[in-house]
Amino acid sequence: MKALIEAADRVREFRLHPLGFFYLQDGVGEGRAQRVHVWLPGGPDRPENDRHQHSFDIESLVAVGRMRSELFSFEEEEGGREVEFAVTYDGKASILSPSGRRGWLLPIASFETITGATYRLEAGVIHRVSVTERPCITLVQTQERHIPIFSYGHEDEAAFDRRLCTESEAERIRCQLMDTAGR
Repeated sequence: MKALIEAADRVREFRLHPLGFFYLQDGVGEGRAQRVHVWLPGGPDRPENDRHQHSFDIESLVAVGRMRSELFSFEEEEGGREVEFAVTYDGKASILSPSGRRGWLLPIASFETITGATYRLEAGVIHRVSVTERPCITLVQTQERHIPIFSYGHEDEAAFDRRLCTESEAERIRCQLMDTAGR
């Protein structure tokens, strides 16, 4: 796959995402972006506040691996277990701030996506992704919809620096990309 080879050539530009994967993102104009996501074998676990939504629509192709997606709705209730956090950015840092709302996350649906399959999520859909087979690499297309971004969980988290990958991480990412591309 051409996109994987091109990403391997730019491997030092991958950044660590707070949800435990590495990503490379390119804007393509008019609010659209292309991304490559890589979950390495033995990579970090998801954080507690992993249920979230995006400000953009997503269409994702699983190039290798397997993932499970769970979809939720948020029902506000003062004594609810879940805290809603507004997500903002300061440069490359992700910052979670309590929105003042509490409630419950109610399961709507879940589905598995395997190697070669695609899935689509609209902006604003609360979801959680669990990678069930690593390595997992996805090719993602996004379309910005400019809606607020929220995350849901039980605890405050420090700002997350979306740092560049280290040399050893870059080499592991490059190997996975090239193996998946068949080279």
